Amino acid sequence: MIIDASPLIIFGKLNKISILKKLYKNIEVTNEVYNEAVLKGIEKNSKDAFIIKEYVDNKTIKVFRLEENFYNIANKIRTIYRIDIGEAETIALALQLNKKEAMLDELSAREAAEAFGIVPIGSLRVLLTCYGGGLINKEEINELLNEMENSKYRFSPKVLIEFWSLFDKIKRK
Repeated sequence: MIIDASPLIIFGKLNKISILKKLYKNIEVTNEVYNEAVLKGIEKNSKDAFIIKEYVDNKTIKVFRLEENFYNIANKIRTIYRIDIGEAETIALALQLNKKEAMLDELSAREAAEAFGIVPIGSLRVLLTCYGGGLINKEEINELLNEMENSKYRFSPKVLIEFWSLFDKIKRK
């Protein structure tokens, strides 16, 4: 799974990158996402940056450099959709690696991904998938949502209502 900085940071803050690894065998990020999530985070002494760096250092998370033509595509995506370069590079990496999905949380980045035929997967969807797969239980979901909210992760009441509606429909393994 190709992951943008926002979801990577939130799962780092939650200390739940391990569930991403269980759910998605391969975790891939661009150099820019690495810079945003790790290097800038280390400058701020953010615990999540050190957690993410450990996963990169042990090769659980692979960092990719965009080929020049995909880097150019990323810059065009960034300009057209007015999204940050990490999000644009995440979409471009999905195109470069011929992937059908990418983990993105920001609405404008999700819309850009869809325009290129990439299915955006959000952090909340990951929690639902983990629950359905038996990787986490309802109590953990509640704890994780509270931690997300406390770490300034933004979701609207409408999104939370939809989340719990989908949650109620999930059959657990």
